[in-house]
Amino acid sequence: MAIKTEHFDVNGRDFIRTYSDAGRYVVRDGVSYSEACDPAELGRTYTEGELMPEDERPVDPDAVTAEEIAAAIEEAMA
Repeated sequence: MAIKTEHFDVNGRDFIRTYSDAGRYVVRDGVSYSEACDPAELGRTYTEGELMPEDERPVDPDAVTAEEIAAAIEEAMA
């Protein structure tokens, strides 16, 4: 079990996707997230929580690609 990160680009801006390879929540400042996508310049760090989302199956890191996330962010920013 480990925290995984991957970088991706949206309109020339670097983002970081953070997730647990075991499907657990990632935690920052006491708040739990199923995964996080942040602008790289914010330098946010996360720890792996003890809990798994009850209504979600473990995250398959190959199920959602960085490119798909980038496209969704780009669409939301349009």
